[in-house]
Amino acid sequence: MDYFSSHLTSLRQEISDLRDLNVRYLEQAEHTPLEQTASDVRSNRLLQIMRELSGMRNCPPDSKVWWDKLASR
Repeated sequence: MDYFSSHLTSLRQEISDLRDLNVRYLEQAEHTPLEQTASDVRSNRLLQIMRELSGMRNCPPDSKVWWDKLASR
């Protein structure tokens, strides 16, 4: 369970970092193409994290089965 806790902590930090970058982006009046692309990448990453967290909620009781399932993707 130690890895699970560590992974959740890592995801929380990543979400916080993405949120901070998005706030800075939204505070700007104009955006370069590179900034727009970076914003799109951040949005996609947040969707990936959302899917991952959703999958964690539906994990089987035996964590070995769950981690083996994730590793095979």
